[in-house]
Amino acid sequence: MDAIIKFLAEMEIPIYLILGVVGIVYLRRLAIALEERRSSVFGLERQVAHEKVVSATTVLVLLGLLAVGEFIVATFLVGEIAQQPLYSTPTIEVLSTPTETLPAVIPTDATPTPTPYPQAQIEGIDSNCVAGVLEISSPKHGDEVSGVVEIIGSVNTPNYGSYRYEYSTMGEPDWQVIAAGSGVQVESSLGFWYTTDLVPGEYMLRLVALDNQGNETSACVIVVKVTAPPE
Repeated sequence: MDAIIKFLAEMEIPIYLILGVVGIVYLRRLAIALEERRSSVFGLERQVAHEKVVSATTVLVLLGLLAVGEFIVATFLVGEIAQQPLYSTPTIEVLSTPTETLPAVIPTDATPTPTPYPQAQIEGIDSNCVAGVLEISSPKHGDEVSGVVEIIGSVNTPNYGSYRYEYSTMGEPDWQVIAAGSGVQVESSLGFWYTTDLVPGEYMLRLVALDNQGNETSACVIVVKVTAPPE
């Protein structure tokens, strides 16, 4: 509807011109019809002339109403449309600045906590397994073994002279020497342990480091489970 009103307002002058031209044409017809009715002698001629007068008058009245309507549209209605408030469309903020979470700062001079070496934790049994210094890397603490077991490990302690490895049943230790050796060992084969004649169960396996005078300096103890060899 607003578009129609704006169109009529913009075409105000051309519409007035058209209405004016049509109005002049029908005014002339009205004048002729009035003259014909005045000069008519017969009743039929007078009736025809009267109808022409009515027709011309009707068209002129309609033209006048159209002119009044165009005036109202161009003067009043289009002004009300121009005064209507413009409602702004709310804008949704799509982009937002994310909150950046800073990572925790770890001091570079912090001393790392060493990872405990898997070893026996038995009351009354000293065990100081250290990777690359004094350790049994195979078998590992908690492993099951049977038959002939190769002992692999490292012996590289301060004031090192020799080593031996031994076993004992659980409970009160009764260490039985398996074998001994010398020279620095790093992830090397230390010897073999023959478990075929042992009663299946848990045993403590200990690697002992000795100094140049043959004194024990440190020991690494693990617990393994001896099982019967397959038949």
